[in-house]
Amino acid sequence: MSRGANRSLTLTTALIALLFTTAPTVGDIGSCAQPAVDLDPVRFFQAKRVLDCRHCRECGIATQACQDACSNPPPTAFPDGCRPLVHDGEVCLGVLQIASCESYSSWMSDTNPTAPSECQFCPVE
Repeated sequence: MSRGANRSLTLTTALIALLFTTAPTVGDIGSCAQPAVDLDPVRFFQAKRVLDCRHCRECGIATQACQDACSNPPPTAFPDGCRPLVHDGEVCLGVLQIASCESYSSWMSDTNPTAPSECQFCPVE
């Protein structure tokens, strides 16, 4: 594994660990044993951006969406009316982490992008 890839994997792991360690402890009351805690948009979008960029590079996806993921700052807020929970973000990032190149190509398409259902926790306007 190259030094850059190793650094990328370390950064990805650290960002996801940061998101997961801010979650409630097991045994708390709520959905999936978690209380209803709002997902931090800054942390979520930073972790997602790292995963998106890494998959784009590893899979050789050369779209504008990939260029944006690797060079533009991530969003810092969810759209109005969207209040995902920490658990929503964990599930979404977990799916992105293990996604195939074929799936990522579909998600990062410039003409007809899709998204995993696990990441569609905000209402479509």
